[in-house]
Amino acid sequence: MGRSLMLALLAGLAAQPLSAVEVVGSVTIADGKPVAGAMVSVDDGDVGPGEVTTTVFTDAQGRYRLQLDQIDGMEIRVALGGYQSVSPASGKARLTAVEGRVTQDFVLKPGMDTATLPASVWMSNMPDGHGRELTILQCTSCHQMPSRKMRTFANNLAALSEEDRVNSWKAMIQYMRIKVFEIGPDGSHVSPQYVDFETMMNPDLSLFNLYDEEVISEYLAKYLPNNYEDASGYTYEQGPSLVNANTLIREYHLPKASLVREVALTPGSPYIWGADLQKNRLLRVDPNNPAEQVPYPVPVDGPTGPHTLNDDAEGYLWDANIEGDVVHRFNPQTGEWQAFDQFSKGAVAHDIALNSSFQVDTDAQGKLWLTLIGKNKMASLNPDNGEVQEFEVPIAEDNKPFRAAIYGAALRGDGKEVWFTQLTGGLGALDTATGELVFWKDYPVGKGPRRIAIDDNDQLYVTLFGSGQLDIVDTKTHKLIKTVDLPDPNAAPYSALWDRWRNVVWIGNSNNDVIYRYDVESGDIGHIPLPSTHAYLRMITFDRNTGNLWTAYSHMPAGSGPSSFVMIDPGDNPVIQ
Repeated sequence: MGRSLMLALLAGLAAQPLSAVEVVGSVTIADGKPVAGAMVSVDDGDVGPGEVTTTVFTDAQGRYRLQLDQIDGMEIRVALGGYQSVSPASGKARLTAVEGRVTQDFVLKPGMDTATLPASVWMSNMPDGHGRELTILQCTSCHQMPSRKMRTFANNLAALSEEDRVNSWKAMIQYMRIKVFEIGPDGSHVSPQYVDFETMMNPDLSLFNLYDEEVISEYLAKYLPNNYEDASGYTYEQGPSLVNANTLIREYHLPKASLVREVALTPGSPYIWGADLQKNRLLRVDPNNPAEQVPYPVPVDGPTGPHTLNDDAEGYLWDANIEGDVVHRFNPQTGEWQAFDQFSKGAVAHDIALNSSFQVDTDAQGKLWLTLIGKNKMASLNPDNGEVQEFEVPIAEDNKPFRAAIYGAALRGDGKEVWFTQLTGGLGALDTATGELVFWKDYPVGKGPRRIAIDDNDQLYVTLFGSGQLDIVDTKTHKLIKTVDLPDPNAAPYSALWDRWRNVVWIGNSNNDVIYRYDVESGDIGHIPLPSTHAYLRMITFDRNTGNLWTAYSHMPAGSGPSSFVMIDPGDNPVIQ
């Protein structure tokens, strides 16, 4: 045997845990027909911080295979949208090895498993239109719709008259006005401790104004289901599955008391970084040692609530905060922070404009651009001296800045225009040299243009959170190219991520427990299912070394859903350039 071959074999052996246990099996229906694309997950069944759930998928013959370092106390389970488990009846089993190998087969049947159905399915028989869009936009901005608590509430209202149900939902919306003030970071200065009751209940200072209250309460009272025990009248429709035998998902579980909204990676750092809004910190996780979860408190005297987290081409991380009127540049190699704090009081920087590489970048004048959700303004930031300039953008006469919610931002390739969205307003662009508005498109309230991405051809991808669509805009001609209807109109598409290696757009959804992939050339749409139910997604980003996707489950308030970093290897072996 040649020396090089021997070294290669030894290296391969060294890379495998000495105690690795192979887990194999098949997934079929009762007549023995194989089930492709079934999701097979393994963990201890009651995961805590530092633990990992590993998920693989069956091949065309219904077979799966994975290797684990150890299986003590581990549980395996199967799931597939539109199917129920026959054997084992629970769809899960404890792992038991025979001579270092575990074999566990599953049998499924067509049917709807109410325990694992995405929230969006329960909306699939509710009528389309403005009421549905506004309900998704306003309710699903924090939690899934209907969440488990909403289902319980709806069930409790089942025997009431429609008028009483309307009033009950109005009361719930009024309660949500207060709840919004309770979901900020620890020590928040806009919590009920500091804000009086009348201010919290004021519709003009709320995410929900009186119009929202009227439309949403009537829609929920008339159409929201009240029976969640029987899903026989529903279907699972998410478009073609994109998974294969090489698709791999790992969920790295975080503290339940944390609210890690967004995740970022840089090629020069081996760690995964998250913005923990609840605990006023960044959270660093080593994927090779996930029990090592290291906090990096934001160095500000008082609450900050880090909200948005992105990398740049130099390897820095940028975080924007919902309190403190400050943006930071963080060096993941040294742990050093640089503060940019010349924003006006109450500005609340939300998003930093990203380029086609999905990285923080400067415009043609060397400035960064940000959305200021607290004032419905755009801002430029000179990273050399910290100077900030603020610019007015349109707002409807009957709207208020907080509800208007200026949101996502992207830079055109030449750096001469910055594009931005407004949740209950529209889509706009500023000339970065002058700050003048050069484009504006009103959207009907409820459509919900949210996070955006731009590609190397200056095509802008705009997720429409309320209507379940994707708008594609030519930022050079200022023309709409097309509107794409996503497979599930109740998906609540939160963010777009253009992927130059695959020339696709990945869409992070908040309400249907899947990620969509839109093929730019063909227009085809498929999905990758996520292992956890109530898998509320916001942003998606890359591992720029591998092309794998990373995201986070980020329900609000903290603790109301799974709390995890999520790595998705689509299993398609992209060529990374």
